Amino acid sequence: MRFRNLILAGTALSALATASPAFAQEADEGADAEIIVTATKRAESILDVPIAVSVVGAEELDQKNATGFADYLTGIPGVQFNPGGNVFTNSISLRGVSDGTASYLTQQTTALYLDDTALTLSQGAINLDYSAFGVEQVNVIKGPNSTLYGAAALGGTIKIVTTAPSLEETRGRAKLTVSSIKSGDLSYSVAGSVSTPLSQGKAGIELTGYYTRRGGYLDEVITGGQGRNRKNFNDNETYGARLALRLQPTEALTIDFKGYYQKFTADGLDTFGPTLAGDLKVTPTRVDEVQSDRFALGTLSVNYDLDFADLVSVTSYYDRKTESLLDVSFTFLNFVPGAAVGSQTKAPAKVFSQELRLVSKGNSPFKWLLGGYYSKEKYAENGFLVNGVPGLFQSFSKYQYNTYAVFGELGYDLTDRLNFTAGGRYTKYTTPTNINSSIFFVPGVINRKDKDNDFSPRIALNYNYGSGSIYAQASKGFRVGQLNIPIPSLPGEIVPAFFGSDSLWNYEIGAKTRWLDDRLSANIAVYQIDWKDIQVTRTSGTGFTFIDNAGKARIRGFELEAVARPTDSLTWTGTIGHIDGKITQPVPGVALDGAQLPGSPKWTFSTSLQQNLKLGENEGFIRGDLLHYGAYDDAFAIIGRPAENGDYVKIDLRGGLTLGNIDLGVFVTNLTDARPILTRTTFLADSKTTLQPRTFGASVGFKF
Repeated sequence: MRFRNLILAGTALSALATASPAFAQEADEGADAEIIVTATKRAESILDVPIAVSVVGAEELDQKNATGFADYLTGIPGVQFNPGGNVFTNSISLRGVSDGTASYLTQQTTALYLDDTALTLSQGAINLDYSAFGVEQVNVIKGPNSTLYGAAALGGTIKIVTTAPSLEETRGRAKLTVSSIKSGDLSYSVAGSVSTPLSQGKAGIELTGYYTRRGGYLDEVITGGQGRNRKNFNDNETYGARLALRLQPTEALTIDFKGYYQKFTADGLDTFGPTLAGDLKVTPTRVDEVQSDRFALGTLSVNYDLDFADLVSVTSYYDRKTESLLDVSFTFLNFVPGAAVGSQTKAPAKVFSQELRLVSKGNSPFKWLLGGYYSKEKYAENGFLVNGVPGLFQSFSKYQYNTYAVFGELGYDLTDRLNFTAGGRYTKYTTPTNINSSIFFVPGVINRKDKDNDFSPRIALNYNYGSGSIYAQASKGFRVGQLNIPIPSLPGEIVPAFFGSDSLWNYEIGAKTRWLDDRLSANIAVYQIDWKDIQVTRTSGTGFTFIDNAGKARIRGFELEAVARPTDSLTWTGTIGHIDGKITQPVPGVALDGAQLPGSPKWTFSTSLQQNLKLGENEGFIRGDLLHYGAYDDAFAIIGRPAENGDYVKIDLRGGLTLGNIDLGVFVTNLTDARPILTRTTFLADSKTTLQPRTFGASVGFKF
């Protein structure tokens, strides 16, 4: 009955809605531009895709001077990015599918793809924040889609699509950006790319490089006569390169090789202690806190046109190493007064993957896709104390995940306008694991091999009536289980050695239509998610945490995106997101029945206004963006984790002028210098994260 009411409500809303989900791109390129996405692993008009997809195009990324998640995920309804303060704790949740934690033991609830390669590891809350320079499009695919994207796509998938080399002409661009953070250091970035044919119409190459330094804005405060009084110590830098080579020896055969490299390093964490006097201050450290994230990826994609179908092969090798050193000198992990003790974590990962799929072509009423997938992932998590007491805290873990999957979808045009799609994915996992740990002098050794499997189906209806479409779908998502690291426990207390997979079902209806000769558009989706066997973080009687499967949850919500173009030069956009996630089966010691799911606000909205300018033969624009995030719980109400993060408003302004091949821009972000609490913890120390302070900047770009 409840779901039927949801359907009726959504139907009523869809009658009022008008939309292209790619509203951000349309605002820049014109509402009559057809948006092509690959959310279903085939190039399709967004109106033919029975999925809620938000698209951020290259022009908007450039205008925003976007460098990472925080720049282009904000303002998209149903999306929450929590930075966490270091490379091991950032998290992305879609539609409220989150338990509020960023545990290194669990897989993320949002799948992350770079082109056709999955970057989400089977374990570890470590999202690669890939640079936005040279990115053609970011697709935010909402709702579980494990049928096509595998495990981790519980809440949805974020797919970053990079540019391809030109086979016909030489082109290039370069950009320099400089900015100043309030009470902080200067930031700057430089980036460039060039693409040129190697053989006209047959081969092309593209080279991209970038470097970004973000200035620090946190200060150390001397307390009790201790400390070094460092200012703006939390600076970081990111640099990388990408090589893309395209070969097209015949009209039927296209071969793409892409090589990616990126390294992130930081001299400190972006966390601060709000209980200290003054603004954005932290207690002094005895150990320099540093972190790094090195990433390399090579992919070979082959597309062969068989007339009746495209045969696609994607082969990838992914090598990543993440390291973090935290100061724990002032915590219970230091038994020697005055000593400098650090907690070192190293997490190397190597992944080989192969996907082969056959995608139908032609005008047949049947559209189908068949595929197979294999991956071998080697992952290690090594943690130990630097200058600490031997045997007090150390863990050396090695994991290997072997994944085998077959998947497919079959679509049929019931009429010229109505299409039905059904599909599914069967996945099998094997996981040999070795763990050798010592926590508070309690040794733990595990050598075991686990297996798991899953079947994730999806069904959908899509009605395309020319100027828009209405769709309904039901889909399943899942996340793999893992081993817990052995921890000390009280007599009679049960800490499970293994926690299983969790899964959910998403029921959704939506509408995508356009009105008034494409002057007005909007997108609406209404959904309900039923989540069971949730992987939750629990606390033992000794104060150490572990993962367990417990409880159920229900999430209900809607997303609305709208664009209005009253004149050819004026564009207004607006979004509203509502997420109401509640526990429906209590989790002992963690959450009561009816408790709110943490990690996402109930209400978000954004609005922007852009005026394009004509200045003689030159063009320009001015734009303002306002984002509002409601209050939300950072985690369940468990010991050591405070509750609510307050609501906040963020305002950004920017403008630009194009003089021939030169683009000039100015901007200010966080105009009101808002200081919301984004994430918080008191486990080892009172630490929180907030928005980057008010920042003024300017950019100059050149294209040829």
